[in-house]
Amino acid sequence: MLFIPASAARGIRLAACMGLVVVMLGCAGGKVMPLENQQQFDATIHQSNQPVLVDFFKGGCPTCVALDGTMDKLADEYRGKAIIAKFMLMTPYFVVTSSEIKSRYDISFFPTAILFVNGQPVNRWSLHYKIEDYRHALDAALANPPRGGPSARP
Repeated sequence: MLFIPASAARGIRLAACMGLVVVMLGCAGGKVMPLENQQQFDATIHQSNQPVLVDFFKGGCPTCVALDGTMDKLADEYRGKAIIAKFMLMTPYFVVTSSEIKSRYDISFFPTAILFVNGQPVNRWSLHYKIEDYRHALDAALANPPRGGPSARP
């Protein structure tokens, strides 16, 4: 039988609870911009003069949490050049937080990441984890900025 002191047991329970929080909410580490609602999402993608990569995720989704490290790295690498953001499109209880965004961008799988330039989607990935592909798309968007600024529409 294994004896664990009460103080250690509390630490183990706390660590287990923290792990549950990471699975429920994700682990962006403060580097990735959280988009809390549709208004903030629309303002960010339409008013930014930088490319915006948005990770659409479902709370509690283990495959979504697997993308967090990639998004953190991209946020560090592209700081000041691009915005890396997260939007919880579905709660852990399967409640859609914005049916308008879900239908506008036809998001059915989580995680789905979309790269926006001047408010328009230019690249899209579903269940994709290769950081090189995200870098390639961000580099291409930065190398060929669209004309006319953030309010321009094709």
